[in-house]
Amino acid sequence: MFEPGPIDVSFICCAVLAYLFCRYKTRRQPLYPPGPKPLPLIGNALDIPTVKGFQVFAQWSKQYSSDILYLGALGKHIVVLNSVEAANDLCGERSSIYSSRPHLTMCGELMNAVRFMAVMPYGDAWRARRRMFQRHFPPSDPSRITISRSEEFVRKYLLPNILNSPKDFHQHIRNAVGGIILSLAYGLRIQRFDDPWIRLAEMTLHTTTEAAVVGRYLVDIIPALKYVPEWMPGAGFQKVGREGRKIVNYFFNRLYDAAVQEIIEGVGQPSFVGLAMDESDETKTPMKEVIRETAGVFFAGGSDTTVAALNNFVLLMTLHPQIQSKAQQEVDAIVGHDRFPNFSDKASMPYLTAVLKEVLRWRPVVPAGMPHCSTADDVYRGYFIPKGSIIINNTWAILHNDQTFPNPDHFDPTRFLTSTGQLRKDVLDPETIATFGFGRRLCPGSQIALATLFVAAASILASFNILKPLNEKGEEIDPVVHYSGKTMVDHPTPFGCRFIPRSKDAEALIQSEVLNLDEKS
Repeated sequence: MFEPGPIDVSFICCAVLAYLFCRYKTRRQPLYPPGPKPLPLIGNALDIPTVKGFQVFAQWSKQYSSDILYLGALGKHIVVLNSVEAANDLCGERSSIYSSRPHLTMCGELMNAVRFMAVMPYGDAWRARRRMFQRHFPPSDPSRITISRSEEFVRKYLLPNILNSPKDFHQHIRNAVGGIILSLAYGLRIQRFDDPWIRLAEMTLHTTTEAAVVGRYLVDIIPALKYVPEWMPGAGFQKVGREGRKIVNYFFNRLYDAAVQEIIEGVGQPSFVGLAMDESDETKTPMKEVIRETAGVFFAGGSDTTVAALNNFVLLMTLHPQIQSKAQQEVDAIVGHDRFPNFSDKASMPYLTAVLKEVLRWRPVVPAGMPHCSTADDVYRGYFIPKGSIIINNTWAILHNDQTFPNPDHFDPTRFLTSTGQLRKDVLDPETIATFGFGRRLCPGSQIALATLFVAAASILASFNILKPLNEKGEEIDPVVHYSGKTMVDHPTPFGCRFIPRSKDAEALIQSEVLNLDEKS
């Protein structure tokens, strides 16, 4: 009989151990969704895009033939959902474990932006603020105060300012939208030009949205870096965080204190802060903080996104004069020429409604969505999603899916219309799906944004023709524009166009609103 020698025994033992190790590793190694091949030790740290990640993720989705992607870096897990089905399944159907927010050290901790409800983790504090918001501004339809305030600021601020200095329309849009939001939240009186409250709110928003981009700062991947002193080389993020924290705290405290003071003096307009104070014991510190921080969500959640959508609308009307003309014909048929459009006219304007849906689809204002965070281990379609994973609902990929929207880069409002010109009900609607988030973290102020967008767009179309800019020879040229993709909300860079009053009657109607405003003030 054959008896193995020492070398043979060693070889057999090594083979058995190798087999057991491979079997154990195969059994223990979780199956993550597809994605770029990780490097040793650092994983996908070098693969995480910091600019226009939504487009990179959409390309990877095709490359890996998967609507779910995975990146792992230094103990962090990132799962990207590139389809409405996956986003609804996880952040909708399984919202109990996918409704929190990732702990972004820079934005949430160093800048203290966790005070914003949109950044706050899922829990009792978040629920208390959301309940308070929805009690006064329900999610189903815009409230009476929302509609009246939107119509007021569009007619008395936006249109007159565009008439007087059309080249500054970008700033006029910001001032009008910011005025609507801050007025609804705090009841503060807003200046027609260069309002200081709006400047403060915009500075706060820009600072925090830039810091909230996943992967922008290494301290979000390696939280221990927050302990590195500011003077050390490479620790410049500490100064950014320190300055950001000052801005965030000043925003919450200064606006709220000013609102309370105006309420005490009896000059404050109806607002969220006033309504919440009327029904609460505002002297109790916890309730005071809930009101203070809930008020802050108005501007954070509604202003920047609405501004971006309105700028996109102006750009697209400039580039597509035939679509602009058709929308104007519909507005004229419903409104006539002796009044401004009202929000109540929306039900009678399916074409303009389709145009605005396509504006939201063609260039999503938050293309990568607000990231979610899983609070428990989960398995989806056989893939393991660890607790604490950052979940990115890629709105860009969802609204540019060529199976849902053929030729997705083409601007075409008829996607949302039947052959008889009515709104389709069998197509994904950007007003209700993807644009404003998913599940329990759906933006609570979406109705404010949509009401403002419609009133502003309809009023601009009723009052002005939006034309292409002219070159030095007086010839029309296409506006030059690009999107940086550096912040959470993706704005077009400032571009040129011409606003020409459609008639003397339209011009007189705008000027009459200014006269009424001057008389009241």
